[in-house]
Amino acid sequence: MNEHDNPAPSDPPEKQLPRLYSLNSIGFSTFFGSMLAGFFLLAANYHALGMKKPAAWAIAAGLIAFCVYFLAVMAWLGPASLNPAVSQTDVVQINMTQAILSNIGQVLFLLLITHFFQGSMLSTFKQELRGNYHSVTRSILTGFVAYIVLASICMLILSVLGLMPMGTPNGSSA
Repeated sequence: MNEHDNPAPSDPPEKQLPRLYSLNSIGFSTFFGSMLAGFFLLAANYHALGMKKPAAWAIAAGLIAFCVYFLAVMAWLGPASLNPAVSQTDVVQINMTQAILSNIGQVLFLLLITHFFQGSMLSTFKQELRGNYHSVTRSILTGFVAYIVLASICMLILSVLGLMPMGTPNGSSA
């Protein structure tokens, strides 16, 4: 018998596993691309594992959570936040403390959600199955693109439902 008659050994299990997004990657992506980016990567993990229904639910939950979050921020800051105050020197004034706290809140929320729904799966994937994760850079870029697309969808949904706050050029409500 020669070598060609013997079937080649199958690839090691590590080579057959899909690449997933780690908890750290989801956190960084959420920081740079909001909770929509994090929910997208959460859904991408489900999709990579062939779990189509949970992936769709993660996207839907992300859209709903972001719309509610957006409405809450608008209620907190008011519609004038859509037209930031401009000083006498034409400099836009933004409260960075509020912006950073809001961003940190999104990251913590998504890390908690990810840990609850995929935490044990991700640790098993890395430790026992020796699977590989996508790079953090890819996670951030993918999440940022997902954010742009999904945020546009959220704004469209809010506009169609008449929930989009409208600001006037002088910063007061119409």
